[in-house]
Amino acid sequence: MSYWNKTTKQWTVVSVPWWSYGQPEILYAANGVFIAKIVGLANVIASFDGITWHNAGYCPGAYNAMTCGAYDMARGSGIVSWWYYKSPVYYSFDSLEERTAWTLVGSDGTSVPIFKYLTTHKGNFVGVVGGDKSIAIASSASPGLWNTTIPEDVNDTRYMFIRSVNDVLFVMKFNYTNVGGDYTYYVKLCVMSDDATQITETNLSWVGDLANNNIPNPRNIIWMEDWGKFALLKESMLCVSNDGLYWEGVEQPGFTTSQYDTFDGAIYIPGDGFYAKASGYVYYAPY
Repeated sequence: MSYWNKTTKQWTVVSVPWWSYGQPEILYAANGVFIAKIVGLANVIASFDGITWHNAGYCPGAYNAMTCGAYDMARGSGIVSWWYYKSPVYYSFDSLEERTAWTLVGSDGTSVPIFKYLTTHKGNFVGVVGGDKSIAIASSASPGLWNTTIPEDVNDTRYMFIRSVNDVLFVMKFNYTNVGGDYTYYVKLCVMSDDATQITETNLSWVGDLANNNIPNPRNIIWMEDWGKFALLKESMLCVSNDGLYWEGVEQPGFTTSQYDTFDGAIYIPGDGFYAKASGYVYYAPY
């Protein structure tokens, strides 16, 4: 794992002894906090700057794999989800600099769902439930009490990559058809209400393969403070928006990926440029 060194203006490998136990994977990065895991272990690793990392605790009795997490800096509340119906969510209000046991909720296997994606939005945790067909919310003050806000529907609608950016809650929504074994996906970037009960489609969409870099992925949305606008990176395009609903695009020749490869995360470093993650490599555009 590396961080951008503001002094040397270079990417620098982080020296963290825990990484020797396995591969690090960041589950949540927003509002001055990083929540990560070591693949195969039940520990939660945290950082406030991406340089100094703390063993923030562990999840006793967890089973299978840790899938996602979120953290509310205002309340000092963190959660992680596991891919097992009897250990779906663990939470903690303890300091991320101390190794303590996180509390399990939903051990009955029914009261709390497992989650595929999680984010923090205006005092709430919001997540796409495992299976991708529904969305649920819980106050970050009560991370064991979840309510389904978007239930499964008759159209088999799916959701992915839910993410709060500059107080706007984005999610990717899609349906698909199967004609003779040929799948066609109808993908739309959407904005949700703050209580996660309403979904509004934006003007960005895609029809075709689901593994396509033309898809407007919320993971590639950046809030550009200097512009006062949202930016979204996708195949050969930089899209911008004032409100997250209406987008305009500017072509970026050469900003392309190989077939079936997609951008899976983007950042902007002021005074340096844009970075977009692909499979095994990173695109860089100075700005």
